[in-house]
Amino acid sequence: MRVIYGIGHLERGPRGPKVVTVGVFDGVHRGHRRVLRCVRRAARRGNRISAVVTFARHPSRTLRVRPSVRHLTSLTHKLLLLEREGIDRCYVVTFNRAVAQLSAEAFVRDILVGRLKTAALYVGEDFVFARGARGNVATLRAAARRFGFRFFALRHSVAGGRVISSTRIRDLVEKGDLAAARRLLGRRVSLLGVVVRGEGRGRRLGFPTANLCVEHEALVPDGVYAARGRLIPRAGRTGGGTRPARWTPCVAYIGRKPTFHRDTGRVVEVYFWHRGVRRLRGRLLEVEFVRRLRPDRRFAAAADLVRQMRRDVRLARGILKRFS
Repeated sequence: MRVIYGIGHLERGPRGPKVVTVGVFDGVHRGHRRVLRCVRRAARRGNRISAVVTFARHPSRTLRVRPSVRHLTSLTHKLLLLEREGIDRCYVVTFNRAVAQLSAEAFVRDILVGRLKTAALYVGEDFVFARGARGNVATLRAAARRFGFRFFALRHSVAGGRVISSTRIRDLVEKGDLAAARRLLGRRVSLLGVVVRGEGRGRRLGFPTANLCVEHEALVPDGVYAARGRLIPRAGRTGGGTRPARWTPCVAYIGRKPTFHRDTGRVVEVYFWHRGVRRLRGRLLEVEFVRRLRPDRRFAAAADLVRQMRRDVRLARGILKRFS
């Protein structure tokens, strides 16, 4: 998948007709993937390019509708998930005030038709766009007749009698309901981050950890988790198509290190007991959560924490055996 950044660069790359979808695609959940499958299949049938137009950050953060909303996936993570859906091109637009002020007519005429050469457009049934959210499915249906592209408004995907949405999944993730979130995502809850330098305390305790810098992703509750991790080649950030490493069992920790710190921020640390996992700093690491082992807690002494960590690893190894 080729990734192209900026609204001014939408015409870059092949200029032939494209099958397009537009949206935030936060989490790339089951509902999103249904739309993406339709785009991919239609493009292949017509020997055309499949394309996604998405945003570098959620529009609500620019419009200040919900400024505190955390993404289910960072932009880097979202691009990786879109790549796995077999999309040819992803155009990443920074949703700023200028973009927010585009009229519905300008969005269709200048972007969808003029720059992207849209042959077919797929969106969800409640899709809105342009200044004041005045553009909607009816607007696009009329525009399709005027400009001669095909238009499809897909009904929502539903689970448990309710629409599958990023908001619904975000609530489940932050409550720690991994099973329910997995059903709506169509995959396990996961995060993606760059491994950065830590304090080295885990190594001194006998459990060297990879410290992750995560980019504004919604996190599961503080605690210790049986998990799996894998390194993602840097090419995966821009759609190079390189295969990621195999999943490796691990223990993941999210919390504030109450045994050693006060009022510290939340950290994400991952411990791999396999000797083959080395030299992680600076690498891109994807971690998926399998089961919560226990909540975070403060220990009276470092020795007590070490004993508990040994128990955590034993329990995680047993849980993760069937994945090896």
